[in-house]
Amino acid sequence: MSVLRKPEQFVSEGSKVFRQAPVNRASIEGWIRIAGGKAADAQRKANSASTRLGAAYDAVFNLSLAVLCRNGWRCTAADGHHAQALEAACAYAGIGSSVHDEVDAMRDMRNNQYQGIEPSPQDVEYALEVVTRVVPRLLAYLNS
Repeated sequence: MSVLRKPEQFVSEGSKVFRQAPVNRASIEGWIRIAGGKAADAQRKANSASTRLGAAYDAVFNLSLAVLCRNGWRCTAADGHHAQALEAACAYAGIGSSVHDEVDAMRDMRNNQYQGIEPSPQDVEYALEVVTRVVPRLLAYLNS
């Protein structure tokens, strides 16, 4: 079982993804609201599979940005920023590596769109299961 890294460790390893920044409560609250809307979009069966999968992913990613901000970090647009942000947020929230691996698998499914691969109904269900497991834990961390 690998130990998930926080921004400090990524930076010490040479990552350009994170920069220290003041905690911004308005941004945190905005990301929480955005994540709520995205989670609702992911559940909406009338939406396409790609919209639902993307919305599920965005719900987790936006909460990850909120977790990082709460700890005085912001993400840059450097290569790998999504993967590192998700890992660091899971580390802060005490989410183990096995659940983080599921989040990372959802990220890979979302990125399939860049290869012209549409998500399957099973991919959408997997993403919804990940959201069900991860979103409440990130929200609990943010509200602690």
